[in-house]
Amino acid sequence: MWHTSRGDRTLGGKEAILICRAVDEMVLALLMHIHDEFEEEANDCSSGIPIYDACSPSQRIGLLNKVALHLLTETTDVLPLTALVDATIAAVFVEVRDQVAIEIGLTENSDQGDPFFWRRMVLESHRSSIDERPNTEDEEQSALPLLDSDQLEAWEKSIDELADLILWDRDFEMADTFMDLDPKVSKHRRRLLGIDDHYFSAVANDPYPDMVFQLASETRKLVRAKPR
Repeated sequence: MWHTSRGDRTLGGKEAILICRAVDEMVLALLMHIHDEFEEEANDCSSGIPIYDACSPSQRIGLLNKVALHLLTETTDVLPLTALVDATIAAVFVEVRDQVAIEIGLTENSDQGDPFFWRRMVLESHRSSIDERPNTEDEEQSALPLLDSDQLEAWEKSIDELADLILWDRDFEMADTFMDLDPKVSKHRRRLLGIDDHYFSAVANDPYPDMVFQLASETRKLVRAKPR
């Protein structure tokens, strides 16, 4: 269960399928940057989101496990929103964007499989979200990119809109600006912006080495259990 911008809900249908696939890819990539002896490589998977990228690969696996569990299952509690968990959600949609960009680059040379695999998931997720919203204008459907479109900007717009169905805002992008502020100034600014006192102070858990692969396995089992 997640406290989304559309209310407390658990993702399902096409929206869940897209998230599951992206999280699966992210966990697999992170595992490739951890040695068998549990020493993490310095060159890890960058998302371009500083607060998420500052976490170690094992911390990111822990964050993805927590996010996937609360987004995709009927948990008894709603995960408190922090800069870290919001940044993790944003990183999931960066993964979707990157996969679409890769797919566009490969389309002309693709001779097997579905050359529109990621774009199809984005479109289906977006269309299902429109269908679920009352009083939706037809223009919103027609504004979506065509399946075979190679215009990355149009796909980025659609992906951002999907992210906005979960994220309330992008306050996590201001994390660095609050780090070195005087506590009184920081508190005053947070109140002006309506940001919770603990939003920026939450830290990522650092899983014990023997827990990293267990968390990764549990996460991939969860996301792969969803219909593709």
